[in-house]
Amino acid sequence: MTMTTTLGSFPDRMNATDALFWLLDTVPDLRSTVGGLIVLDGEPEPGRLREDFARLAADYPRMRQRVVDAPFNLASPEWVQDKQFDLDYHMRTIAVPAPGNMADLLATLGPLFATPLDRNRPLWEAYEAGRLVDGRSAVFMKVHHCLMDGVAGTRVITGLLGERREAEPGERLPPEEPASLAMAARLGRALVHEAEELATAGGAGLRAIRDAVFHPIATTGEAASDVRRFLGLAADLSVPRAESPLHHTRSLSRRLATFDMYLSEIDAVRDRLGATNNDVILTVVSGALHRWHTSRGADVKELRALVPVNLRETTEGAAGNRVALLAIGLPVGEPNPLKRLRRIQQRMGRVKRDRRATLYPLAIRLLLMLPLPVAAEVGRQQMRRTNLVCTNVPGPPHTCYLGGRAIERIYAFAPMVGDHPVAIALYSYRDMVHMGLDVDPLAMEDLPHFLDALTESYVEVVSLGRDSGGPLRERRLN
Repeated sequence: MTMTTTLGSFPDRMNATDALFWLLDTVPDLRSTVGGLIVLDGEPEPGRLREDFARLAADYPRMRQRVVDAPFNLASPEWVQDKQFDLDYHMRTIAVPAPGNMADLLATLGPLFATPLDRNRPLWEAYEAGRLVDGRSAVFMKVHHCLMDGVAGTRVITGLLGERREAEPGERLPPEEPASLAMAARLGRALVHEAEELATAGGAGLRAIRDAVFHPIATTGEAASDVRRFLGLAADLSVPRAESPLHHTRSLSRRLATFDMYLSEIDAVRDRLGATNNDVILTVVSGALHRWHTSRGADVKELRALVPVNLRETTEGAAGNRVALLAIGLPVGEPNPLKRLRRIQQRMGRVKRDRRATLYPLAIRLLLMLPLPVAAEVGRQQMRRTNLVCTNVPGPPHTCYLGGRAIERIYAFAPMVGDHPVAIALYSYRDMVHMGLDVDPLAMEDLPHFLDALTESYVEVVSLGRDSGGPLRERRLN
């Protein structure tokens, strides 16, 4: 059984990446909970916020489903309808201490974000915070990563929150027929699923043999490409990370912060230097990390960032995760912003050319074959090869609405997995790029100083996009 909505199909079983996130959720330092802070231009209209979340739950099946493991782990976990789904359990209200500014709100949300979700219920919670400074309000969503990745989240925002302030009830889906949770039924479904997977894999193998016999030249070229991909992925899994004061002290605590950038200024640097927006943003982050380390007397030349790469096709639906997690070296020891940008361009270009990201689903499948303690240790060891997480997701360019109010800003917050003390998530919305920072306060006790470093680095990098008529302009024309 597969459900279909305007957001695509919703398979009954997790894919390999979803299953890995779910499997490692039982290990506290590998828990993958993502957050989203939506700032509204006023307080929601009475009852409208609940109506909007009721519509979200009706149109996005994962919001009313819970996870059930397959017997003996014969297959990936199942998504089943929660017969006791209670919208009021998932929607909550929080009080923000006076005066109710952004800092007060974020201080309140940090401990909430660090608290695990209930694994026996649908894996999300929403917190409404009203009466903030200047009449604004906010909604904070906490979602398990196995529900969706960043691109899927954007499709949900764009497709379900829409471009209109008025309520749009729309057609409601009929209630799902709950799957039987009896052991025999679950075992039967798992065996059928694995048989289908085996048949699909066998068909792919036969096609590969046929192509090798009848199209040997093309097959040889593909083999060379596969070698380059394997070598690229092997480099990701073998290069050690640099030592940093960030890793001296760790805890499971969270402290959240935000930072804003103008999309037009980032676009100007991108267009002038032939870069991508992601290259420019990584250059800003690298500059801030350079300042933070030098202020502490640490001479760090390079840090490795775990960067999610989107594998989702434009025709794919909004269910689950279609990302690869790749390591990118950030030249934080380079004080010149232009040289930093060029090095990041080269490294990102190399990752794109060898297409190592396409091997990530296979690596995840192999990891899932291991016992949980072994898989957790392998995952923890690989996380120790990178210093931080940095993800960048494009959001809707137009105004969206929630609770009858216009959404002013959207901040994403990525999980700190393994011993990563810093997770940086960027989300573009309308004419801004909003940065959400999730840090361990023991590892970075001077978070305000890092925000100052971000400001200085941002000003430095966006100056590269201005026409000064100097050597930079000549470089562009040549």
